[in-house]
Amino acid sequence: MKAMETLDLALAVGVVTVLLLGSTRPTEGGQATAPPRPDDSGVPSDSDPTHPVFASIRPELYTIGDGIAVRALVFRYDTALLTSRSMFHGVPGVIFRVEAPLAAARAGDGGRAQGVGDAYGQFLIVPYTNGGFAWAVGSGVVVPTATDDLLGAGKWVLAPLAAPVWRSPGVLFFVKVQNLTSIAGDASRSDLNYLLVTPTFFHVIHRQWWVLLDTESKTNWARGDRTGLRSGVQIGRVLARGVGFWAKPEMWWGPNRDGRWNLKFGVVWYERRSVPDSHSGRATQTAF
Repeated sequence: MKAMETLDLALAVGVVTVLLLGSTRPTEGGQATAPPRPDDSGVPSDSDPTHPVFASIRPELYTIGDGIAVRALVFRYDTALLTSRSMFHGVPGVIFRVEAPLAAARAGDGGRAQGVGDAYGQFLIVPYTNGGFAWAVGSGVVVPTATDDLLGAGKWVLAPLAAPVWRSPGVLFFVKVQNLTSIAGDASRSDLNYLLVTPTFFHVIHRQWWVLLDTESKTNWARGDRTGLRSGVQIGRVLARGVGFWAKPEMWWGPNRDGRWNLKFGVVWYERRSVPDSHSGRATQTAF
């Protein structure tokens, strides 16, 4: 079986698994539990930079150009450490994220590959909060774990980021600013240096449903400051206590497009635990 066909099958299995897992309601004492109601303690979003989730699985499809496509199955794990320590009098704790993709790619010249993509790690702190406003700052790192040149950049990449975050009951808005720069790796591969600016609006439209709107600008410093734009709409639902599912189509637009369209799905497990509240800095129980 060809590489793309194999991963397409894996993606289909992943989507079905996501739906089956998400539709299974956990029980407490033999009784089904109701989905959590989003309130002013936060919103159920794995995009929120100030709150960790437990884990997620994301089947993703990218159509880049004629005969050029990428399929990926991304596994994400979050954890919060040092939750008893406050950084700069902000919210205690450091939020860590790890993402590991399985991927398949098809190049325009007929080349194909299947295997592991580049891994991504990230840490964030929230050093400042004031009512419904917070700052999240930290850095990501891309690790060249790809098993084929078509599946990764072949570079170690540092990706510092900052995000001002505004929230109110059922509403979240933030602007993530992140610059990715290669610092080491395969000398035969092109260096990377580009800026991502992503304003994101999230709104709970019903006690179990949400909508997310975002637009990402990508300015490539290595290609004459060329800037491309990509926008997406995410529709999601809390399926059971601590479990959510979403789907998100994305489209490139404007004169400098790095692709055509993307289609992403996600199942998210929101860990029920005590985490720092971004309003008060105190530990509170949350479903995500």
